[in-house]
Order: sequence, then structure tokens, then C-alpha cells
Amino acid sequence: MMAVALLCAAGAYAAPNDWAEGTPGKDNGASRDCYNRAGQLEWQNKMGDWRDARDVAQGDEPYAAAPVGPEHKGKTAEWDVTRLVQEWVAGKYANQGMFLRAVGGQGACTFGSREQEDAARRPQLVLTGDGPALTLTPQADTFLDRSTYRSLGNSDSLRVSGSNHALLRFDLSGTGKVGKVQRATLRLHNLAQAGGTPLQVGVFRCCQGHDAPETAPLLGLAARYPSDRGIAKDPDVVFFADFEAENWAEGWSQAAPQDAIQIAGADPERKFQPLLGNALRAQLAKGKSTALNMLYKFRQHAGGEPEEIYFRYYLRLGDDWNQTADGGKMPGISGTYGVAGWGGRRADGTNGWSARGAFALSIPADNPLAGRHPIGTYCYHADQPGSYGDIWLWKTGYRGFLEKNRWYSVEQHLKLNTPGEKDGVLRAWVDGRPAFQKTDLRFRHVGRLKIEQIWMNVYHGGTTPSPYDQHLFIDNVVIAKKYIGPMKTTAAP
Repeated sequence: MMAVALLCAAGAYAAPNDWAEGTPGKDNGASRDCYNRAGQLEWQNKMGDWRDARDVAQGDEPYAAAPVGPEHKGKTAEWDVTRLVQEWVAGKYANQGMFLRAVGGQGACTFGSREQEDAARRPQLVLTGDGPALTLTPQADTFLDRSTYRSLGNSDSLRVSGSNHALLRFDLSGTGKVGKVQRATLRLHNLAQAGGTPLQVGVFRCCQGHDAPETAPLLGLAARYPSDRGIAKDPDVVFFADFEAENWAEGWSQAAPQDAIQIAGADPERKFQPLLGNALRAQLAKGKSTALNMLYKFRQHAGGEPEEIYFRYYLRLGDDWNQTADGGKMPGISGTYGVAGWGGRRADGTNGWSARGAFALSIPADNPLAGRHPIGTYCYHADQPGSYGDIWLWKTGYRGFLEKNRWYSVEQHLKLNTPGEKDGVLRAWVDGRPAFQKTDLRFRHVGRLKIEQIWMNVYHGGTTPSPYDQHLFIDNVVIAKKYIGPMKTTAAP
């Protein structure tokens, strides 16, 4: 973990838990609710998460504080942030940026941001040490406004008041040029001042994220079967498909649409590399919505419907995967019975439910999670607030933010609730590491609703079709009564 901290402290590369300034013209940066709206990543505390000089979460002791009053209008205000910068450079904490908030006084301050046309009005961090002084401008800055859910990172100003907090992040990778940092001064140009008394502005350390400890993959029953060879005979395995046999579709209750799915052993155009032999390729064609709609019905193939199941598949997003117009659905588990739990057919606990997977918009290039593609769960349940299901991205450790052109082991566990009780369980793992967990779900009020099927669905929307051809690949599907886990093979992650 120290290596990660040092990398973040250097500031040369964005870390997944960095807040986002946002894309010009888009509303996808930090806001009062999220530190990264593009990834739907929420603050733990509305209006931002910080640590004070004592390392207390949401604490009140700033690293530095200074009064900014009417006399500073059109001038520069300064803060001595030496201790904070020294901690970052030493790798004590990850450099997640400075958090500026009012700690006393009244009124509001408006400072120039890095978008200011006049360079003299932009924020500066001045470092002095053994060598020549170094003046930095922010690599990102923004402010949060209590009155709006929108992100404001592309404004040419930063506001600090009782209702506004400002965030600034500087790239500290070049601090070696000054030697040991002996002094660090934050300078902000005061564009405007509201109120006739000074506002006391404190500097804190940004501290947000959905981090999870790095652990070895959790192995399950698949560990006993290298490359999944022989796994179909395991007494706890209900179904296995590797798409190698010519009659592979016979094991499914439905395999559709025929014009969108194909068995692929090679596809260099989309940079496909096999997991183990053939894979199922699904195409989201331009102007179309459905790429995959396969079903495994338990009553038809297993003789009865369970109340708890594990479902694992390997997923590879093709080189042309890029969601810019809408999110959509991915494989999951359901009990719709053709009545409710999809398409705006609201689940009420007696008529059906579903927990399909989901994909969200791809993360833009100027975001700390650039090049990642979020997945999660799209769930119809008895307590859903509206006619359509709830979307929960898999945020733990950012493990549900996938890259293109690599294989992932994706596993879901669903246990139905005791009828009427809020004790249903939904969990997910990516490459054998926890990515999501919810243990208070109410899928049903009646015992006749069971787990009807595995729903291998890839659907664009909503209502918006795919704006261009996109592809993904699926392989080595396992349905089991116990945790499956990733394969033990050099071909798998």
C-alpha cells in the first residue's frame, strides 16, 4: 500500500479515488453529492470528505487558515500549507487535493480558478527548498455548491462560503527540483468579496474513495478444476457452458437473437484473445438494442427452482466497446415469470423480480477513471421507488470499472429473502475479489416467487439504441449451489 501512496503523493498520475474536475460541457465532475459523477461515486458526506491536521475525518483543525476580507478584493490571499505538502511528498498520505472551507467569519469569497484567461489570477502553489523555487498551477480545481447537484469544475472561479467548498489538486511529481520542501504557499487571487467582514478560510486534506484492501482472489470450487476441466461433474454445479461444442445452444432454454450472437475463436479486428478456445461473441449493432437474450430456466433443466444460486461467467469487452449514449443491461438472475420485473413492469413482491447486470456510460478521457467501463446490477425489487429498477454500480475497490480487451471473472450470488422480510442477499465478485454487497433486499412477499432463471441479457438502454457497432465476449459460464470463484489457470486473471 505504501507504493500506491507514494505514487498518488507524487501526483503524476490520477488515482481512481481522485475527485474529478469534469469534462467541459458535461456535468460529470465533482458535485455536492459525488466526487466523480461520471462514475456515480458518492462522497461519504454530502458536500465532501476531508481530514484535518489531526487526521480526524470531517475535523475542524485546518492545516492552515487565513482571513479573506474586503481588503483582499483584487489581491492575492496566502496560506502556509508546508506541513500538508511535506506529508504528501513523504508519502504519509495520498495526494487527493486540498479542501478549502469556511471555518469562521461571514460572507463569501470568489477566487480565480485555473480556467482564468489571465494567468496572474490562477491559483498557485509556490514551493521553496534547497534549490530554485517552483510555482505550480492546479492540475484540477472545482467548487461544490450546496444548492445544486451539478458539477462546477469548468468555471473560471472558485467559491468558498458557508454553502461552498473549493477543491484544488497540484501535481507534486516535480518537487525534486526544489530539494527538500521547506515552505509551501498556496496563493489565490480574490476576484470578489461578499459581506463586510472577513471570512476565515481553512485548508484541509481531501480524503474520499471507495477503496478496498488488496487481497488475493477468493478461490471457490473452480480451484479444483484447472481451466474448468471437469467442473460440470462437480456435485454442486448445476450447469456449465464453454461454447466449444457445435450443439452448445441445446443446453439453454433460449439462445437469441441469432443475428447478433456467434461463436468466435478469433477476431483480430476487435483485439480478441481467447480465454480457452472459443467464446460467445455478442454484437450491439448500430441502431439496435439487443445483443444477447439467452435463458437458463431452472425448472426446465434442473427440475426445480432454487432460492439461492451462484452464477459466474468470463467477460471481455471488445476493442469497440464505448458507451456514450446510454447505459444498459448485462447477464444476471431473475424471477419475472413473464409478468413483472423488467421494462417498467414494476415489482411489488407478488408478481416477479429481477437482478440483471448493468453497464453504465464509459468514463471520459479527462477523468481519474479514464478508459474504464462501469458495470453493476439493475434490480427490480419490492421496495423500488419507481416503475423502473434501481441501478447499483459495483464500486468496492473500483473493481466494477472494467478495461477493454481483457478477460474478467464476473460472479454473482443471489439469495432470496424470507417472504416479506428485508434479508435478501446480492453479492458480486470481479476476478474473485468483492465488488458489491447488499444484504437487506426484499424481492418477494410470497414464497411462490423463486429463482426462475439465469438471464444472459445484453441490452442497450433504456430506449436509446447503440449508436455504432459494439461487441463483447462471454466464456466459461458456471451456475452452482456454492461459490465458484475464478479459474486456476495462467490464461485467467
